[in-house]
Amino acid sequence: MEYKKKVDSISNLFGLTNKNRLKTDYCPLFVIGKYQTAPIIFFGVNPGYSSKNSPIEENEASKSWEHYQSLYLNFFQYFSRHKFESPFYTALWYLISGLTGTDYPIKRKWALFDKYLCNLELIPYHSEGIAFPTILKEKQLEYLKNRFTINIEFIKDFNPKLLIFNGKIWKTLLINYDLTEHSVRAPITNQFTMYSFELDGIPSVLFDRFFQRHFRGITNDDRMFTIPKLIHDRFNNLMENLSAV
Repeated sequence: MEYKKKVDSISNLFGLTNKNRLKTDYCPLFVIGKYQTAPIIFFGVNPGYSSKNSPIEENEASKSWEHYQSLYLNFFQYFSRHKFESPFYTALWYLISGLTGTDYPIKRKWALFDKYLCNLELIPYHSEGIAFPTILKEKQLEYLKNRFTINIEFIKDFNPKLLIFNGKIWKTLLINYDLTEHSVRAPITNQFTMYSFELDGIPSVLFDRFFQRHFRGITNDDRMFTIPKLIHDRFNNLMENLSAV
């Protein structure tokens, strides 16, 4: 009951209703992947929900603390074994393939992610959708800044090579509220812009909209070629650092 009250309080804080409301009966999800070794850290907004996949995942995660840790540390292997598919991860295959210069076929995307990728969530609670205000109230900003700081302080100890922030709320939080310095703006289309900067010396990029959405004018060629080239041009040693993995 205390957990449900906490999750509901965050939904209330941001005025989340209907499908955007955070689910109180699912385990929180903070980290996905081998965070101690993954060179690319992908910052999402919050874990989504699939009526097909999520109940199966929750059944495994809630068995014990040991099961929970093992599941999310080896989450991409778990997806591979269960032959789960995801439009989000299909789009992400193009981006990670382009960034790493590797030749994993799309059917082996889970192996690519298992080696190179870790996901961190701004809000660790599931929902079917999510929407935030462009102008944050004081307590909303305080909550999100605290979550951002906790994530950065946690992951930087493992020496990641690239941080990627995905979604409008990250633009609101990091750019509009000046949590970064010396960011470089690079429009990809008239509806999609990438920002690049460093956080604690770590190369970082931010997409001001969800990069996986086609209706922003982003194509798979942009994901595999245009965006990775811009990132590597901005951070000259990044390919060498990724190749060393």
